[in-house]
Amino acid sequence: MASKKISRKDIAKMSFGDFLRASREPYRRLFSYLRPYRLRFGLGILFGALYGGVQALMIFDVRIVTKAVFSGGSFQLPDAVSRWWPGVGELRVGDGPWVLAAICASIPALMLVRGLCSYLNSYFMLWVSVRVLDDIRTQAFRHALSQSLEFFNQSKAGDLVQTVFNQTRMAQQALTTISGDIVKQPIAILSALATLFYLDWRFTLMSFVIFPLCLLPVVLVSRKVRKAGAREEEEAGQLMVIMHEAFAGVRVVKTHAREDFEAARFNAANGQIMAFIMRWRKAMEMSGPLVETIASLGVAAALLWAYRNGMGYENFIALTGGLVLLYPAFKSLSRIYLTMQKCLASTTKVFELLDRKPAIQDAPDARPLNFARGEIVFEGVTFGYQSDRVAVRGIDLKIPAGSTCALVGASGSGKSTLLALLQRLYEPQSGSIRIDGQDLRSVTQASLREHIATVSQDTFLFHDTIANNIRYGRLDASDAEVRAAAAQAHAQGFIEEKPQGYATVIGDKGSLLSGGQQQRVSIARALLKNAPILLLDEATSALDSESEKQIQAALETLSSGRTVIAIAHRLSTILKADQIVVMEGGVIQEIGTHQSLFEKSGYYRRLYDLQFHQHPGEEIPLAELQSAP
Repeated sequence: MASKKISRKDIAKMSFGDFLRASREPYRRLFSYLRPYRLRFGLGILFGALYGGVQALMIFDVRIVTKAVFSGGSFQLPDAVSRWWPGVGELRVGDGPWVLAAICASIPALMLVRGLCSYLNSYFMLWVSVRVLDDIRTQAFRHALSQSLEFFNQSKAGDLVQTVFNQTRMAQQALTTISGDIVKQPIAILSALATLFYLDWRFTLMSFVIFPLCLLPVVLVSRKVRKAGAREEEEAGQLMVIMHEAFAGVRVVKTHAREDFEAARFNAANGQIMAFIMRWRKAMEMSGPLVETIASLGVAAALLWAYRNGMGYENFIALTGGLVLLYPAFKSLSRIYLTMQKCLASTTKVFELLDRKPAIQDAPDARPLNFARGEIVFEGVTFGYQSDRVAVRGIDLKIPAGSTCALVGASGSGKSTLLALLQRLYEPQSGSIRIDGQDLRSVTQASLREHIATVSQDTFLFHDTIANNIRYGRLDASDAEVRAAAAQAHAQGFIEEKPQGYATVIGDKGSLLSGGQQQRVSIARALLKNAPILLLDEATSALDSESEKQIQAALETLSSGRTVIAIAHRLSTILKADQIVVMEGGVIQEIGTHQSLFEKSGYYRRLYDLQFHQHPGEEIPLAELQSAP
């Protein structure tokens, strides 16, 4: 079931009943992640229950020890102790100082057992919640990566980082708090209350006049917690966006001298977060003193009750001690609700991401793409990035296997769109694309893209070594294969000049390499992939003339026997293409070889004249064209 989107305003306006109903589905799904860790979760529950049971024994023990200390030597252990441990039950305090010492030692012994149970409960719950956090984060990250490009075109990278990293942590925090206290604290409260009723039911019943009043502060501050907690998460997402944009666009920031401006944006967003954190913490912490003040009224009332009813000091200390032990349990239990309020928006947003279906999905019966020749056919393909704007229209194009097809045209004519559609990064609104007769919608996306290598004008390199950036083309490639691909891309020379050679870390987006070097590493990556189809999108745009000649030679070797689709504004790079496709306004204007298109004096002829600044109709010799920039 898809999670309904809940905004901070919705949460702030919710009544208690509405909140519980809104929380039911997100937290049910959150707890479903516990299934693989049932054993440790069960151990956590067990030690939480034992903690609650020891809490009740503490009340009995305080009563016994108090009576023993002030008995004047005539105290004998209760009959229940005699029944379970006959030898111990017959001892009297007057039998020796070690008897009283042993009785008094029972308090720290029980405290040790209680603390151990609390620790083991917290440990197992934390162990489980950390694993759950890992599972949710991994699933959220993988699911985000599975989304189509249209999702990333509309999303802010900072928001995605906030959701995958911080908001999954908030969901895990809620799970830790709820799982740790939902069993331990109720059992501690119920067992202690049962003991208190056993000792003096009237006194305990009177205390219930005070305990409901202790819940009033929680009710009063809950709305503030909901509002401030939701606003904090919203501002944290905005802060992530600011940071990501400033770091990703640091070159623009610096060339415009906008460091102070970006710092001011960051400070403003961070200040908002701090303000909402303070509001949330003040609301949370406000409940503690209020509850303690109301509880102190109960202590005063208990003293009056003891005086008027002649209660013995051992019963009074045991009962008041039991009520004191109840306070932390009630306080922790009340904070479950406050924590759930703060984390509801985060949990909902995480599941909203997980419920989002990718725009492009494999068909249920999709099969791996098996290449035989590499023939590509576009048939009646129409696509628009926006519903009211068409990028390509009615594309009919056949590219024979092993041939080279060049796409030319002005920017915005639809060339890059065809390459994106071929990789199924977007889905055509109409028409079909086939490779060797196989419709792309009938094959798996992963197998399709494994058979297509791309070299783009917008190179992207990872903050990693040169070798690993090249190996990204084929993850199981050996070092020898990586070096061979680099040599083919004419990158080996500058790589070996680096201090660490192939182990050189090249910085964020390859910033420690020149533009031409980045392009060669990208080409080496494509060479290593050794795919049957090669897409070149301005592949040599960042290279100087000499480097371009070297790369063109490498690309010619790579293109042999493969299907190649190349985009280039430099007409000299496409003269040897088997066919040239001329595009304008998203439609194909002309198809042919360089010579045939030039003789038509059509759109290609005008591009040619603009590119090489020739007088209309004057053709440059082929040899001269091949050496032109």
